[in-house]
Amino acid sequence: MTAPGMLEALLSLLRDPPPATADTVGAPFPRRELAVAALLLEVAQCDRGIGAEETAAIQRIVTSRLGLDVKTAADLITAARTEFDASLDDWIFATAVREGFDLAERIAIVGQMWELVYADGQLERLEEAVVQRLAGELGVTGDDLEAARAQAFARDGIVRGGHGE
Repeated sequence: MTAPGMLEALLSLLRDPPPATADTVGAPFPRRELAVAALLLEVAQCDRGIGAEETAAIQRIVTSRLGLDVKTAADLITAARTEFDASLDDWIFATAVREGFDLAERIAIVGQMWELVYADGQLERLEEAVVQRLAGELGVTGDDLEAARAQAFARDGIVRGGHGE
């Protein structure tokens, strides 16, 4: 290809870029699945550490939510951790979730965030603030946010905790 032909091809790509959807970015995992795992990791580590209960909860949530076997779920979580650690902000993950899931699915995802923060039996104020902020970014607010919290409490094994010190 000649230089003018290469330039025209490049300009064509810039004018009409191929569409990137929430399901086509982030191979080998769909972007929306990677984004859910990354947001769960953010919620889990917002209180400066991920405990054993939270690690187990992330594994369980990712395995059940996405229908993955334990090994594939672990690989997804590892990939999400790498992506999250390399990112400057969570907006890219929140956007992928908002675009990749309908409102009912996003409400369920926020419910899983609540489930995660209660995994250790305590709700820290920072954890609550992070879940509320992320829920807003996902378009889950008001009654839907409270419904998501109630869904988390309705699941077996969730212990209602108070604000930690």
